[in-house]
Amino acid sequence: MSASRIIRRAVLKLSGEVLGTDGGPLDEGALLFFAGEIAAARYQGLELAVVPGGGNVARGSALPHLPAYAGHSIGMLSTLINAVALREALAAQGVPCSVQSAVPCAGIAGPVDVWSGRRALDEGQVLILAGGTGSPFVTTDTAAVIRALALGAGIVAKGSKVDGIYDSDPNTNAGAVRLERVSHRDYLSRGLKVMDAAAVSIAFEHRLPLVVFKADQAGAFVDAINGKAGSRIE
Repeated sequence: MSASRIIRRAVLKLSGEVLGTDGGPLDEGALLFFAGEIAAARYQGLELAVVPGGGNVARGSALPHLPAYAGHSIGMLSTLINAVALREALAAQGVPCSVQSAVPCAGIAGPVDVWSGRRALDEGQVLILAGGTGSPFVTTDTAAVIRALALGAGIVAKGSKVDGIYDSDPNTNAGAVRLERVSHRDYLSRGLKVMDAAAVSIAFEHRLPLVVFKADQAGAFVDAINGKAGSRIE
């Protein structure tokens, strides 16, 4: 996909870790910052769905003392906590939004519904999609790709603390090289790790472009969508 192609609808996979600090899992400043980034993208005409991660609250893989199914269920519920907090931050900035969850919670979020979700996006609402896929052993990366395909989005942007895709782990290899662009096939064959392989495989099958970018920099989300920041998988 050419970086110059106009993207009208996108899915933002927002890692939960960027919403918390050492002082707590839900940092007020972080929530307001990301609400502002989402609002800025919307005001530029982007129709936007957000799939939050839950790692700031609880990560299933970090709960080895529990059965795996229980750990993953807790992780899915953590994404719903983030969705509620993000909804309030967006509402404070006057951004209309709605929350749907693959783990429905009466009075807080209704079930994921593609048709009403598409209608919400058509009406200019930000659609927050919590609960991952609703199934254990599946990452929110994969949920973001599946939701993007169902909603007719043109790209999935993964915003985290990482500024792109590297040929090896930059935390352990000072000589790691950042890759500006890589094909889905090469990403999978090289065993790269920034996005879940299942998510990239599904995106490859449907020719859906992905971009990985550092989320905590002002304007980075819009720049990533426009091919001016992050690393692309396409």
